[in-house]
Amino acid sequence: MTEIDQVQLDFGGFGVNAYVVHAPEGDIVVDAGAEPEKILAQTVQPVVAILLTHGHPDHVGALDAVRERTGAPVHAHPEDAESAGVGDYEPLGDGQDLVIAGVALHVIHTPGHSPGSVTFVVGSDQVVGDLVLPGSVGRTDLPGASWPEIETSLRKVMPLWEPGTRLYAGHGPVFSAEEEVSSNPYLPPGIL
Repeated sequence: MTEIDQVQLDFGGFGVNAYVVHAPEGDIVVDAGAEPEKILAQTVQPVVAILLTHGHPDHVGALDAVRERTGAPVHAHPEDAESAGVGDYEPLGDGQDLVIAGVALHVIHTPGHSPGSVTFVVGSDQVVGDLVLPGSVGRTDLPGASWPEIETSLRKVMPLWEPGTRLYAGHGPVFSAEEEVSSNPYLPPGIL
C-alpha cells in the first residue's frame, strides 16, 4: 500500500502542507511550498517527481530548491504553471491517468481556488490542495478564483469519496471525507 506523509511547513508564519508519497519505485513530492530541507528529510527513496496541486506562492515557494536538489520533473496544470513561473514542466490535464514510480494517480482539474488547481486521486484517497480544507473550502476572493467553479469542482471529486477516504489538504490536518460530508457547511448538498 502506498503511504503519504504530511510535512507541515512554515511559509512566512503561515502554515502550509507538503506531502511525500512513498511509491514502490521512488518518492513523489506534492506542493513544495517552503522549507525544502524539511520536505527532503521526509523522503526515504530518490524523488522521481514533483506534483503541484496549484501555483500559489505558498505551494511553490520551495519548488526551485527541491527541483535543483533532486533533478525531478515537475507536473502542473498549464493554467497555474505559466502564471507561477514554474519553468519546464509536464502538463497535467483533467481525467489524466499517470503511473509514477509504480503508483497510479488520477488527475482531476478542480478550478475555483485557482484556475489551474488539480486534485490527485491515489487509491481511494485524494490530495486536494486548497479545494477542500477542514470545515471549509479554499478562498474564492483571490484573482482567478470563483465560487461557482469551486462548487463545480467539489461536485467532481465528492462522488469518489468512500467511507475510508482521507483528504490531504494544503492547510490543516489530514481528515476524513466521511466526517467532512456531515460537518462542512460549504460542501454542496446531495452528493453522497
